[in-house]
Amino acid sequence: MGESPQARETLFALREAIARIEGKPDHAARLTAGMSPQAAQAAPEEKRERQGLFDAMMGEILARGTLVELRGLRLQQAGSVTGFGLALALMAAGQTEKVRQRLLFVADPHVVREAGLAYAPGLLDFGLSTAGLVHALPRRIEDALWLTEAALASRAFSTVLFEVHGNPKKFGLTESRRLSLKARATGGRLLILRQAGEEEASSALLRLSVEPAPAAARHLADGSLLGGSIGSPVFHITLEKSRIPGSPELILEWNSDERRLHLYDHFKSSGLGSPHPLALFPQTADRPHRPAPMGSLLAFTPRLDRAS
Repeated sequence: MGESPQARETLFALREAIARIEGKPDHAARLTAGMSPQAAQAAPEEKRERQGLFDAMMGEILARGTLVELRGLRLQQAGSVTGFGLALALMAAGQTEKVRQRLLFVADPHVVREAGLAYAPGLLDFGLSTAGLVHALPRRIEDALWLTEAALASRAFSTVLFEVHGNPKKFGLTESRRLSLKARATGGRLLILRQAGEEEASSALLRLSVEPAPAAARHLADGSLLGGSIGSPVFHITLEKSRIPGSPELILEWNSDERRLHLYDHFKSSGLGSPHPLALFPQTADRPHRPAPMGSLLAFTPRLDRAS
């Protein structure tokens, strides 16, 4: 049986108190000391502008009969793209009737081989019941397109998530247009999760570039930050195609208890790890512009015949 939130907060507070008694520096204090007042809190005008952009974006996403595309730059970011898509689907499901709170996730086989399947305990912590998610893994993209259209026509799901790897030839503007018309006719919501793909012509009403962002430290009951902890997931969103002027960027945080996305006003990283799964190293200087050709390799050195 899992611990209650009050018990976890008490445990975290005790650990922080022990760290202070042992003379260890306070993690939250180190984060706050290195921030300027301008970075700690944005100006009221800027906050109102970003709030207006966020409200306009969510209004387009949560509207019925819409097709929205979420794009990840690299395959290593598949978890962030999928997590943000599930967050949008959960917010949309909260506005629908009880019978349509089930989600359909049509996964891509190549992405599953590289990034893995959805983790059930992680979905529970994210705020999604495993009984509310139907996972499909068709082998061919033609079958995935047929399944997506059939799910929209059935009107049994509040949101359909269609995952595609890269920019396949069999999923172009024509197929995107057909899915958009199907979603508009049935009043369904369709999210295209394009993993490691480039920008291309699409009939999506809105296209967002999704990247991971550093999470904040966990908030305690008294409002303080627990040093060394990791809070809720944070996403860096760039509007690539929308009716909103410009290309605004937003930092959004997911609250699994409220099942809502919020603007990330106070950007205080937990300081643990990096938003990118792979470390980035500078290029080595004075190296050849192309790799050296492979030579002949021998598993064993030749042995001379001692009798000769």
